[in-house]
Amino acid sequence: MILYGDLSEKDEKKAMEITEQDNVFLDMFRGKLNTDQDDIRRAVEKSEFYEEAEKNEIEEAIVRIDKKLKIVNSEYMKWFEILLAFVFMIIAYMSPIWILVFQVKMRQLEMEDEVMQFQTIILMLMRIERVNVEIILEWLERYSNIFKAPITKCLNNYEAGAWEALEEMKEEVSYVQLIRIIESLQAAVEKIPIKDAFDELDSERDYYQAKRKESNERLISRKGMIGKAIGFAPMVCMFVGYLIIPLVFIGLTSMSSSFRTMMNMK
Repeated sequence: MILYGDLSEKDEKKAMEITEQDNVFLDMFRGKLNTDQDDIRRAVEKSEFYEEAEKNEIEEAIVRIDKKLKIVNSEYMKWFEILLAFVFMIIAYMSPIWILVFQVKMRQLEMEDEVMQFQTIILMLMRIERVNVEIILEWLERYSNIFKAPITKCLNNYEAGAWEALEEMKEEVSYVQLIRIIESLQAAVEKIPIKDAFDELDSERDYYQAKRKESNERLISRKGMIGKAIGFAPMVCMFVGYLIIPLVFIGLTSMSSSFRTMMNMK
């Protein structure tokens, strides 16, 4: 079935041939702003495409090519295209840094969660009589993710020297709260009861829980503000695009026409 408005296969083939022929002349005169119809006529008459063509066909081709050439040569980089190019360039240049900053923030939150989990495990184990530092490290390794490698290494070197293995693990990690736990474990290795080594753990855990709760509330508030901004963005864009910009454009056009009228009256 042939729909109305569709070209037949023969007409489509002929249109493609004309387009390819016109592209030859467009490539010939592209960028030459002083080209007129006489230049195009000379090129068309010398071309092999129009050797046996009639005069009216040549004139139609000249008018058609001249119209296309004016469109091609009138194209230039507009100011907003340059602005968009700079904006996308800055975004592409800064995106790896922003991604790294985001990953660092998420990694920090994961470390806080894991250390709070370690504190909970230690609070449960420290009141058991026969628990020692090695057993605590085994439990920490079982539930660790980010700090699993240094804890595993410490357990492997524990038999060679408990205090030295803990000191080596302390040098490998950089998170302050985990370093405090390691220092408490070192104190417990030196024959201090585990309960006494972690006597301040309850208060520290409560403090960091309150701090984390406050940071989560700030994060939720910030996300809410971003969500409101995204929700109102379509309405603002529609208001600016369909009301303010047309009014400004009409005002500037009217003002320029008024100035031209005043200049003509003079």
